[in-house]
Amino acid sequence: MELTHVADGGRWLALNDEVQIGELIYQVEDNVMTISHAEVEPFYRGNKIAEELVLAAIQQAREHDWKVIPACSFAKTVFERYPDERDVLA
Repeated sequence: MELTHVADGGRWLALNDEVQIGELIYQVEDNVMTISHAEVEPFYRGNKIAEELVLAAIQQAREHDWKVIPACSFAKTVFERYPDERDVLA
């Protein structure tokens, strides 16, 4: 599995043999990244793929000195699981 960033679409994709199995959608405005959606195909759920997508987006925000609003419930859950990532919360 590999994670791929699609900058012009505000998306992170999880790919398995070049087939999309997961997606995270975000928007950036005024140096604030809003994570609006994270989803993984049912067959692949339970493998922490959505978590990896959220963590990749958090790392991207940190690299650009952005704050993050976890608008989707799963992104909120990731921040609850990883207190060390909360420094980027808006």
